Amino acid sequence: MVQLDHPGASETALDRWRQAALAGIAVLTLWRVAILWFNRTELWVDEAQYWLWGQSFSFGAYSKPPLIGWLIGLVTRIAGDSTFGVRLAAPLFHGITAYVVLILASRLADRRAAALAALTYATMPAATLGSLLISTDTPMLLAIAVALLLQHRLAERSAAGQATLLGLAVGLGFLSKHAMIFTVAGMVAAAVASPSWRLARRDFLLALLVALAVAAPNLWWIATHGFVTLRHLAEAGGAGGWGLHPARALRFLAEQFAVMGPLAFAAFLLSFRGADPQMRGLRAMAAVVLAIVTCQALAGRALANWAVGFTVASSIIAAVWLIRHPRLAMVSLTLGLVVAIALPLLTVFGTGWRTGEGKLILARHLGRGEVSARAMDYARRQGVQVIAAHDRGLLAYLSWQARATDLRIVAAPHKGAARHHWDLVQPFASDASGPAALLLLQAQPPGCALGPNESWIAGPGFAEGQRITLTLTSPACLMEITRE
Repeated sequence: MVQLDHPGASETALDRWRQAALAGIAVLTLWRVAILWFNRTELWVDEAQYWLWGQSFSFGAYSKPPLIGWLIGLVTRIAGDSTFGVRLAAPLFHGITAYVVLILASRLADRRAAALAALTYATMPAATLGSLLISTDTPMLLAIAVALLLQHRLAERSAAGQATLLGLAVGLGFLSKHAMIFTVAGMVAAAVASPSWRLARRDFLLALLVALAVAAPNLWWIATHGFVTLRHLAEAGGAGGWGLHPARALRFLAEQFAVMGPLAFAAFLLSFRGADPQMRGLRAMAAVVLAIVTCQALAGRALANWAVGFTVASSIIAAVWLIRHPRLAMVSLTLGLVVAIALPLLTVFGTGWRTGEGKLILARHLGRGEVSARAMDYARRQGVQVIAAHDRGLLAYLSWQARATDLRIVAAPHKGAARHHWDLVQPFASDASGPAALLLLQAQPPGCALGPNESWIAGPGFAEGQRITLTLTSPACLMEITRE
């Protein structure tokens, strides 16, 4: 077992390791909040979409659970409807998660390892990127950290209050991202692997009931909307075709070196040679989450961040291994800090930087504002209040850009299942009485369009060099050109 400090020393406010970790987390969080103020990137498509979800506190949305929208809705009501306000919760939540990791790690390892675990989490590339962009991973990771802490406490001493909080944490994690189910499987594996993570039956049932009660509204929403979210998840996981794809699985595992940091992830893998009971349970949790998504990559497709839930546990596991190798620990932290400083600076000073091939490094986070502004100006000049588009990215940023206007942003008509959130809740009404401005990416105007047409080649950003077209269409024309 990893040597623990005696109880008095581990709880003292003067503990230099804990103080160093807390100071590091605080400084890093302040740095991230400050850099958000100067961030020059536009909202990413998903961020703009989440903001829209936050305008109506629904129990569900097309592709994700609703908590991210609720969170952004609450924060922007306080901090304002700005890019800064939309993203503000991200660095704050990662800072709080790092603090919870510190508390959990202090129960499992000595003070040095606990401090290193918290700083490993705070400086890992996934946390740095996640502090620059608001995503569903951010609240889920906090929920995972709290759930693991409560599970370990309950395994030590049964308590109905903490079991209720555990259920709440799991339920909120599910409302953050459905991948929380992977974490639940990992928590069960931890209990099987080690008594240090095993709950009393009463606590388990109470936590389960609370978690189901919290998740129930979203499950009800999914069921009453044709299980559209499940269909989307299946399509996303099977993009590229189902089958056996060893190369995809290997690539996914290789990407975890970038998600967690090269030395930290290597330390996590090397730690599986240990036999400590408490680490064994934590390793089981992390391994199950990672294994589930690796199998998903093997069978279909998995993005690098789909298993990010394993990083809460793996940060502690890696720190326990790295603390025995001080030089490697220092190098690992240094690499993390370099990324934690450099990546945010890129969003301020690097919006014009290009790769060797001439493509903007931050291309996908730029350019939609210009397109949206031109579309809104066109609509005003033509005297229409409706802008229609097929592309989810254009619809997302149009919705964000038009937030303070009376313009309505709708999905152009489409045959078949809903492709995105706008098809589901903001489709073009077939009985509309007036014309609409149609925004097309890389397309010529339809023959039935009323005109006048405006067309241009997009400037720097997501669609650089592509043709973009605006035209005026009647409701009948829009229905005529409905896409399959």
